[in-house]
Amino acid sequence: MTASLESLNEKQKEAIETLNGPVLVIAGAGTGKTKTIVHRLSKLVESGIPAENILLLTFTRKASREMLSRAVSLLDKRCARVHGGTFHSFGSHILRKYAPVLGFSSQFSVLDESDTSDIFQLLRTEGEYAKQKSRFPSNDTLISLHSSIINRGKSLEELLEAENPKFLDQKSAIRKIFQEYANYKKQRSLLDYDDLLTYTRDLLNKNETVRKKVSEQYKYIMVDEFQDTNQIQAHITCLLALDHENILVVGDDAQSVYSFRGADVNGIFNFPKLFPKTKTIYLERNYRSTPSILNLANVVLANFREKYEKYLYTKNEDFQKPTLIGYADELEEAEGIADLILERREDGVPLKDIAVLFRSGWNSNQLELVLSQRNIPFLKFGGKKFVESAHAKDYLSLLKIRENKTDSVSWLRVLLLLPGIGAAKARSILTDLEKSGGNLERIVSESKGTTASHLKELNHLINESEKDLKNLLGKFIDYYSPLLEKKYDDFKRRLEDLNAFLTLSQKYETLHEFLVDMSLEGPSPSLDKISPEEEDERLVLSTVHSSKGLEFDTVVLLNVSEGSFPSGRGEKNLEEERRLFYVGITRAKKKLVLTYPQISQQKNSQYFNRVSRFIDEIKDPEKVIDKSFINKKEETSGPSSSQNPQQISDSDARKRIREFFGS
Repeated sequence: MTASLESLNEKQKEAIETLNGPVLVIAGAGTGKTKTIVHRLSKLVESGIPAENILLLTFTRKASREMLSRAVSLLDKRCARVHGGTFHSFGSHILRKYAPVLGFSSQFSVLDESDTSDIFQLLRTEGEYAKQKSRFPSNDTLISLHSSIINRGKSLEELLEAENPKFLDQKSAIRKIFQEYANYKKQRSLLDYDDLLTYTRDLLNKNETVRKKVSEQYKYIMVDEFQDTNQIQAHITCLLALDHENILVVGDDAQSVYSFRGADVNGIFNFPKLFPKTKTIYLERNYRSTPSILNLANVVLANFREKYEKYLYTKNEDFQKPTLIGYADELEEAEGIADLILERREDGVPLKDIAVLFRSGWNSNQLELVLSQRNIPFLKFGGKKFVESAHAKDYLSLLKIRENKTDSVSWLRVLLLLPGIGAAKARSILTDLEKSGGNLERIVSESKGTTASHLKELNHLINESEKDLKNLLGKFIDYYSPLLEKKYDDFKRRLEDLNAFLTLSQKYETLHEFLVDMSLEGPSPSLDKISPEEEDERLVLSTVHSSKGLEFDTVVLLNVSEGSFPSGRGEKNLEEERRLFYVGITRAKKKLVLTYPQISQQKNSQYFNRVSRFIDEIKDPEKVIDKSFINKKEETSGPSSSQNPQQISDSDARKRIREFFGS
């Protein structure tokens, strides 16, 4: 069988037919990158190159499996023998063969993140870490720090100063546990994901004999998403191609958005410097979006400081210009988005083809609550549903025991939050509460120290006479804040999350009504348990990071305001924030809506938002985007409820019901 190139454009054909030497393919969003890789892989095999001599490196196993499967369909079964996989799986494969060269056994085991967490838990239990005067980082924080040192090339001190300054005084202890972790792995022939990369790089870099053997094995190399490689991965790639230089890398500098994982956009910029004979090919014809959406994408691209010059175009039919909608506040923004989603569904667009994208997981908190109220089912990628997060459950449990003092499930969760109360003590208190109908007075009088003060304050709070719902919720946030700080390393972000409850409280008069609606939001099923039919009927909520590589008929980009998009934490890397904005825009096929709230809510105050600088910096914005502002509170309401509805006879209604359902 011969792989036909008829469906490809000229630039794609050029990339496919350039088989030898270094090639850099700059593939703009939606330009048929995967199709190009699949055809080139098939072309290599078709031209007589043994499949075993071809290496395809991707960032997910799913991507490599899909590409190889499509290549088999396009050409024949020889393509299945191509070595395809992630950098980590490739590293594991090479180390199984050559580990003794580095002084350890080929029979090593690979640790996943859960295993790593268990080891850190064991080390901190056996050591003195739990007895430190100040709080020691959680296992998740330790794993993140350890990986960042390797993948981002930063020192522990740099990371602590920038991201976790409260742990600076624990620097020596953190170094000690990291050394113990390294020793633990070495003694037991264990490698974590980062080890797979660092040992592979060291093997190829320090042992010329091994490097030449591996390079001879893989005479043709292809790398997908090259803009997302970190320095270690880019180094491995270059070492493999050092002799033959038969390497094609595909990527888009404008979509490099994973620096927090160690991705370094300089890898794609430096590729032609490392391989001076590089042929650079630009894929600019977009097969996904309308001309109007690409007009906006191109003006955003024009504002990149460092970039490969590209201009996306399409032959698709146009639909309408992207729209920027301002709302009075976050609640109105969420309600407006829900209205828009229902309108698109009425237009025949399935929910699965509609996505609401946002910069950070917490941006969707308000929207999630509104969607649940409106019975609009959704799947969330890039973070848990808000009401399923541990801190939201903690907070709602506090509110529930005010509303129902005999709610033993909520009481147990609350008691376990308090310092000095473990599982046994909590069960004992719970027994007393059940006997007394939720009366804390005697328990408070018998308690001592910080436990007594927390219980006393809680007793006052659940019995106080505050009627204003927003004020009441604010007081519970004040009570929960110090408990939150003790429980979570990232307590500041979690505390900000709770503002969504304050904003939503505007819609309710009583705590009872509020809690009933919160309780009706059921848990979301895990993704592997969702049937295709269920998935078809769910709106997609996603961080922009998690949406990369996906496309949707309709995209809403939520909260495009300063401090949210770009993130307030992203000032130091504004170029990456701009790239992230570009990625969000280019997920849309037909309809793109950008929204922002004029006012946002904090616990005791409100603040005005300014629309994102990524909109403000556009020259002649009216040419590429329509703007509007909606304030529902000022809109004229419909017919007054005081108008007399048509009177219906009670007996007639009962008769119809009996006839339909039977007596």
